[in-house]
Amino acid sequence: MSSVAAHLLARGLLVVALVLSAAVGSVAIDGGTTLLAQEQPVVVTIVHDTHFHGSLTGQDGVTLAHYAALAKGIRGQNPNTLFVGNGDDLAPSVMSSLFRGQHMIDGLGALGLDVNTMGNHEFDYGPDNLLERVGRSPFPWVTANVLDRRTGDAFGAELGVRRYLLKDVAGVRFGITGVAPAETPAVTSIGPNVEVRDPNVALAEVIPMMRAEGAQVTLVLSHLSWPASEAAAAAVNGIDVIVGDHAGQAIDQPNVINGTIVSRRGDELRLLGQLDLTLQGGRIQSWAYTGHKLTKELPTDEAVNAVISQYQSQMDARLGEVVGATAVELDARRTESRVGETNLGNFIADALRSWGGADVAVQNGGGIRGDRTFGPGEITRGDVAAILPFANYATTLRMPGSALLAALENGVSQIDSTGGRFPQVSGMGFAVDPSAAVGSRIRDLTIAGQPLDPNQTYTVATNDFMAGGGDGYDTFKAAEVIVSSQAGPLLANLLIDQIQVQGTIAPRTEGRIRVISAD
Repeated sequence: MSSVAAHLLARGLLVVALVLSAAVGSVAIDGGTTLLAQEQPVVVTIVHDTHFHGSLTGQDGVTLAHYAALAKGIRGQNPNTLFVGNGDDLAPSVMSSLFRGQHMIDGLGALGLDVNTMGNHEFDYGPDNLLERVGRSPFPWVTANVLDRRTGDAFGAELGVRRYLLKDVAGVRFGITGVAPAETPAVTSIGPNVEVRDPNVALAEVIPMMRAEGAQVTLVLSHLSWPASEAAAAAVNGIDVIVGDHAGQAIDQPNVINGTIVSRRGDELRLLGQLDLTLQGGRIQSWAYTGHKLTKELPTDEAVNAVISQYQSQMDARLGEVVGATAVELDARRTESRVGETNLGNFIADALRSWGGADVAVQNGGGIRGDRTFGPGEITRGDVAAILPFANYATTLRMPGSALLAALENGVSQIDSTGGRFPQVSGMGFAVDPSAAVGSRIRDLTIAGQPLDPNQTYTVATNDFMAGGGDGYDTFKAAEVIVSSQAGPLLANLLIDQIQVQGTIAPRTEGRIRVISAD
């Protein structure tokens, strides 16, 4: 290189250095690591939804490819953009029941997701499945409060899951963590080695840790319902931004609580949130929020389209198989299965009791999905997957009549709010008085036509979610296990087997559950 060329190169490098020094300054972190703290304002954009619930495709023809094209378009306008998840992305859709969430890992990878956290539905197919999905993820996972009891560290730490991560964007160091809802152990299958710590306690521990490592802006990916996320903002100092919501509620503009911007933008493939933060000196100076509605008229992203096509073709091939027929409409409506007896609830409970040779069977109404009627006509594997999308396994228990009564009282305790714990039953009958106090609503409980004996021992067939105490069925958790879920069949497969045995089914309501009206 000539001396002139060398001089010009050195001069050019000096100019670049001067330009950079005008925009940023150096801050020593951890005794030597240099962090850039910008002196000129920059805008960092956070793109977020609430949760996808395992769906690559949504209502009205909208797909994850529409979401991806919109998100990537925002990044195209501002390269300083973070795509973040908020949990409940892997399940519980029909496709999830087949691919156990891997379709979402591939879809979100093609989208370019920067980081995700765990919601309750990440555990729908058990902790081992979640670990497998995490191990195949091209993006990192963070969680402040989902911990491994054996290590005290984040669950999945051996696969790279962290309680928080630090990410430099436009010279600003972001500290990013996430939280799952406190009720996760009661509504899904976390297994014996997972601890879900109180979100506020976990955040109060992690936020200072991120600050100590130089985080200038703290971002929480929240799968808490909005009252809980706002309560966290009020209770835990030092949180700059919270995005996401367990309840899927959308608001036009974020709320600011205790200096924390709390943003949520609906659920599934309906809406996309864009939060633009103007930062200077490592601090948020101002912010602006744009809510985007997804429509099928929007352009689509080809990379995500390819993922959708791949999994859709596989699903169509596997779910189109006819397994039997129904001579009547099968009622899988949420508004019915969570407040009273349904013919489909009876059929599922009967299938459980028949398989287990049990005195009675109990199936939680919230485990019955699809939210529509099926038939009359052919029943396909896809129909069954829509009705029973969770990876629940059949199990049988033994317990005294008093414990069974307590379980049923729990089951009807939320009838006025359509709680998913409402029991669909077989081998028994009872009346429910919704006007009575919780814990005293069951009337005239009979087993095989005889009044319940609180001291007699009964066998109960149910699913492993309820047997583990899910939906508040604590007396099931305390019961003696006769056939464990490891030995029992997948509930969806049990239903398919029963349909195939009968060929054509015609279940009906029989007055097993009688709801006493106010009149």
